[in-house]
Amino acid sequence: MESRTPDWLNFLERRLRWLAIPNIAVLFVTMQAAGYLFVTMDARWIERLALLPDRVLMEGEFWRLLTFLSLPLSLSPIWVIFVLWFLYFILNTIEDQWGAFKTTLYVLVSVLLMVVFSLVTGYPITNIAGFESTLFLAAATLFPEFEVRLFLLLPVKMKWLAWLTAFFVVIQVMQGGWLDRAFLLAIYSNYVLFFGPVFLSRVRQARRRARFRRQMGE
Repeated sequence: MESRTPDWLNFLERRLRWLAIPNIAVLFVTMQAAGYLFVTMDARWIERLALLPDRVLMEGEFWRLLTFLSLPLSLSPIWVIFVLWFLYFILNTIEDQWGAFKTTLYVLVSVLLMVVFSLVTGYPITNIAGFESTLFLAAATLFPEFEVRLFLLLPVKMKWLAWLTAFFVVIQVMQGGWLDRAFLLAIYSNYVLFFGPVFLSRVRQARRRARFRRQMGE
């Protein structure tokens, strides 16, 4: 998806360039790999890594504000290889298009929204599949026609996987409670923040083109 970088992002990049984390994919893959090893050795590590608001606020376990990102996306020894590769691929794809700062900001906004929501509402975070899906949706929006090897074998365009992801999100919204729905809204609001203006611009351009064609036909 070709789009002009919003002015507010350019402003932040000029002021906060030091926030950029080059090759952020390596950081997240390392955290995921470490989390997988800890949990497979002792399942109690899921509880130790999870973001449990009462433990943070009442017992001062502030490390949970970061360690929840190590909660493994898969516990299958075979599937985890694909998961780690895919996580590395989508983050690198985003960074190749956006650069280190914008990619880092996208990740940080998503993480911050999850943390704030958890601390304010008391909602525990024991799974980060939603966070991973926001990364994938960003990559799929930037490169909808790019083909990936699903399960390392089946070629599928990113846009179709994005639609499948959106379908499962809708299912989660329909089946979850109100707090679960609010959490999903918090997770995906960063995607809306970064890509909403682009889609809105496309709608406006489509309307202008349609109005122009109507005027030419009169």
